[in-house]
Amino acid sequence: MLLINKQGEEPRSEPEVIPPGAERGSARVRVYIAQPGPLGTILVVLIVGLLLTVLLVLLLGALLIWLPVVILFATGAIVVGLLRIYFRRAP
Repeated sequence: MLLINKQGEEPRSEPEVIPPGAERGSARVRVYIAQPGPLGTILVVLIVGLLLTVLLVLLLGALLIWLPVVILFATGAIVVGLLRIYFRRAP
């Protein structure tokens, strides 16, 4: 959608002239980041340790769920293999 001014022309954007020494923007935001103290460091270490513990519990839980399934399939494959050999020898 084009906007047209009173003269029937498309509006042109003109560059903003900033005199030397003048500040560019009117709103300046300064962010100060303080150096973490001992309490902040301890809290960060505790939070990271808690997250790693939760991840470890989830991974061990997945292992404990899949371990019986894998053992069941392996046992079944061994039994089927032994039965196949046993029935092949029979006349």
